[in-house]
Amino acid sequence: MPILVERKLFKIGEGGFAVTLPKAWINYHQLKPGDKVDIIVDGDLIIRVKKQKTDKKEDIADL
Repeated sequence: MPILVERKLFKIGEGGFAVTLPKAWINYHQLKPGDKVDIIVDGDLIIRVKKQKTDKKEDIADL
């Protein structure tokens, strides 16, 4: 699902900055407030959905 959107940085707190994520991307990945994302910075900046850890009881049941 490649999309290209322009976003503005906005200042939060003292010295911090934030950027919003496109609603289409949020909806596509079915994210909700409190979900986590990984941010990878290596020349480029990559934001990806953080894999949710399953409950340990479920992991044991799968064995």
